[in-house]
Amino acid sequence: MLFIAALFICGAMQAQDYHWSYNYHDYESNFPLIGEVYINGEAVVSSDFEIAAFVGDQVRATEFLFEADSVYFPGHFYAWLGVAYNNSGETVTFKLYDHATETEYDNCSTTVLTNADGYGEMWDPVIIEFTVDAPISYGPEYPWIPGNYENYMYLETQIQINGVPVTNTNWEVGAFCGDECRGLGDADNWWVSPVDQSDILEIVVGGATGDTINFYLYDVTNQEIFPGICYLALNWIDGDIGDMFEPLVINFVTMQTFTMEIEGYAEDSIGHYYLIASPIGEVNPENVTNMLENNFDLYYFDQTPDLEWINYEGDNGNYNLLPGKGYLYANSEDVTLTFIGFPYDGNGEISLDYDANARFAGWNLVGNPFAQTAFITKPYYTLNDEGSEVIAVSGNSVEAMEGVFVVAETDGEMMTFSTEEPDKSASLVMNITSNRGVAIDRAIVRFGEESTLPKFMLNENNTKVYIPQDNKDYAVVSVNSDMGEMPVNFKAAKNGTYTLSFSNEEVCFGYLHLIDNLTGVDVDLLENPSYSFDAKTTDYATRFKLVFATGNATDDNFVFFSNGNWVINNDGKAIAQVVDVTGRILKSEKIEGCHSMSINAAPGVYMIRLISGNDVKVQKVVVK
Repeated sequence: MLFIAALFICGAMQAQDYHWSYNYHDYESNFPLIGEVYINGEAVVSSDFEIAAFVGDQVRATEFLFEADSVYFPGHFYAWLGVAYNNSGETVTFKLYDHATETEYDNCSTTVLTNADGYGEMWDPVIIEFTVDAPISYGPEYPWIPGNYENYMYLETQIQINGVPVTNTNWEVGAFCGDECRGLGDADNWWVSPVDQSDILEIVVGGATGDTINFYLYDVTNQEIFPGICYLALNWIDGDIGDMFEPLVINFVTMQTFTMEIEGYAEDSIGHYYLIASPIGEVNPENVTNMLENNFDLYYFDQTPDLEWINYEGDNGNYNLLPGKGYLYANSEDVTLTFIGFPYDGNGEISLDYDANARFAGWNLVGNPFAQTAFITKPYYTLNDEGSEVIAVSGNSVEAMEGVFVVAETDGEMMTFSTEEPDKSASLVMNITSNRGVAIDRAIVRFGEESTLPKFMLNENNTKVYIPQDNKDYAVVSVNSDMGEMPVNFKAAKNGTYTLSFSNEEVCFGYLHLIDNLTGVDVDLLENPSYSFDAKTTDYATRFKLVFATGNATDDNFVFFSNGNWVINNDGKAIAQVVDVTGRILKSEKIEGCHSMSINAAPGVYMIRLISGNDVKVQKVVVK
């Protein structure tokens, strides 16, 4: 099959203009010759060269060099000649012509005899050696030449630059193990996949077990190595990778520019702080455009009790920004921070610190190290839009150049930023805003996910909403969907009007109510997902209670009158509540089994609510 491939390519070259010509009909016989051409010991790897076989001054064969269309010998250029001869036996010599430079070479040390059936195979070609006084200089050519190896791996790939598929055939791809070329993707062998219309490039890579293969890109037009980096490395696999339907993606990344807009605080000393991170790995702040301009704040967070916030301009400052770390930043003027470099190419793993003696034990300011959105499974804090308050985050995505707070439970605990999006957890988000509509704080209830986040404020005197559990305050808690109810505490920093709003993400509630323990108001959050109220600094923190069920609420008839009492038909333990039309809870009792409730109710409409685990029953009762 290799011989057939050689004939096919050789025939395809006949359309070119030849430097030599001959009439093979003038001779009695012919024999095949397959060889590789060398000049001063260096293999010729260009199809611009034509080789001719001579007996004396008679041309007996001529042909252009061709690259083997074979998975076994990529990057090798062969001379395939059908040499004509007379049966008396003759000595054959060779000449070479470079069509790119119009140069003829005739100082060849190789000869063959016509009394043989043929010479050379693709795996054992005849070496046709020319010598010249000066090194040969071809036109555009491969910058790399692979050799012969133990095993071969066939790749069908999609080449990308910064995530954009390459369709220009002026590129070539080299596969390398260290500094050694193991395979080439010829720019002429691009073809279009029938699936997504992207161009596919075939590469055959040689190697041995345990080799790691990296890739480089070559600009044929400018004859330059592409000034980018490829993040893909393959441990050696003896087999095929990719096909036309799902090609192997090899993405090359250029030096890029990333910008972040910073709003200056000017005369306003409130807010305008940012949690930032480097998208290009380690970088000196002096090399980040505008970072050190004007009056600026740049802090590194450290749990060490004596430091905590380390000023870049202080005795402990003058540090580089490190990948995976976050920093607190502000500037007196509006500026654009500009990072220029190669995007971070690590695995996203971050080692966290825990110092039991620190005031903020376990708190770490980390940053998304990637130049794109990344995801973490740990709950975390960030700054609000005004850069004035630290608030919990309901989702799991962190934008490029963004820093966040996470909490470690042990020293050396590992966390990971990933560019692959995980499944989003079901959660109920509670936001507190002031009468100016400014976000102040947030508390989150997650269902079916084991994650908690302790309550943390840069200023403990700020207004906050939190969930108390086991004598601790939390910003994020995890609960079972059948929990039924839970306390929600609120503490105002100053007297005023506040709004507590709710959003449920991926949670299908059948029943969701907020109880104001101070006023007795019962808010149906499925009908009205927010509640505005007046609060004083002297109010008790145990202000609210949530009552919820993720299943569907039912309105079966479970309440009836008997001897002047309301009898509640129930199995097991439950909470029975009587609510008037204003939402006020008139009575709430823990019951077990069938229960008789005595209540002196004025004529009117009432709702009887029975809460049992994940099941909530509601029945309307009219008292005449």
